[in-house]
Amino acid sequence: MSRIPAQFAVLLVAIVIVACSSSLPDDSPPGSGATPGSIAGGPAAGAGTAGGPVAGTSAGGAAAGAAGSGGTPGVGGKGASAGAGGSSAGASNGALGGAGGAGATAGTGAAGGSTGGGSSATVKPSAGCGKSGRPANGKITVANEEIIDFPASYDGTKPFPLLIALHACGNPNTQWENQLKGSAFETEYVRLMPNTTDSGQCWNNYANNSARILKQYDDILASYCVDTSHVFGVGHSSGAQMLVNVLAHKADAQHLNFKAVSPVAADPFNVAVPIPVLYIDGKMDNQRSADSAKNAVAKFRAANMCADTSKPYTAIMGCQSSGMTVDPGCITYDNCAVPTIWCAHNDPNYSGTQHGVPCFGVKAIYDFFKSF
Repeated sequence: MSRIPAQFAVLLVAIVIVACSSSLPDDSPPGSGATPGSIAGGPAAGAGTAGGPVAGTSAGGAAAGAAGSGGTPGVGGKGASAGAGGSSAGASNGALGGAGGAGATAGTGAAGGSTGGGSSATVKPSAGCGKSGRPANGKITVANEEIIDFPASYDGTKPFPLLIALHACGNPNTQWENQLKGSAFETEYVRLMPNTTDSGQCWNNYANNSARILKQYDDILASYCVDTSHVFGVGHSSGAQMLVNVLAHKADAQHLNFKAVSPVAADPFNVAVPIPVLYIDGKMDNQRSADSAKNAVAKFRAANMCADTSKPYTAIMGCQSSGMTVDPGCITYDNCAVPTIWCAHNDPNYSGTQHGVPCFGVKAIYDFFKSF
């Protein structure tokens, strides 16, 4: 047999290789991107496609992440490298979301990054989420028992923070409903306003009143959509005393699981649990004894393990009331386990007694609660 010239042998081998490679199946797309992550709490960065980036989404927040870059196509249709996953931005009050993983080998992408540390990660929906929509007119009223107001955007699926607001002696439970009108509480909180049936609308019978409040709280959690990790309490005068008295009963305080409270013109009770507090009173409140506010704040300082020292708290601004500029007179205590703020103001409202909710009160309380 005659020998094939060398140049023809090389040409024949090349033809065979090309023919074989063209018959191989294409199992992976060019430059497949990062695969979605499996971290609970939110989606990971989006997948990159060859030549066309796709934006990832934030795991912990609302903003879209940076676009993922597409993979580079390789020989024979197989990706030489996978597309990089997009990064994700966290929501406000949260850390940045994790970056999407970069593709490592041809045809496969690494897993996306972990979720961001936005505030949505701490939301604990109540059992009532998804059971019903917004009540008619956004309001439930049970005569002599309670009022529950719902934001206009409440739809029964998104958990809202819950505010429990206790009225003053001699006032109906519409007191706080009226006090909060036009504030951000109206649009951002479900508001429970219990009523006491005690003589003079004063919170005198702790056993009966606490049982009523706890039952109303339980009913809201079972039937409506609130965030059980963001429950806040306010009270004025007798209602503030009731609020602080709840905190003196450890089991009741733990049941309601307050995130923070703001009593206005209360009286001292032994606070049983550490609790962030914005305590507000009139410097010359003639409806309370001279040492009432000082002693009430001392109970919170003890529970919150604060030092005796303090410094001015300037985040709360003055306001105008009865033709005068009101000084909030706020201080914050040092080295506390949780924030402990005392505002001793000079607002003459409430018939000149300095016993009312001051002109800066609602906004200051909202801002304080918002920090949690």
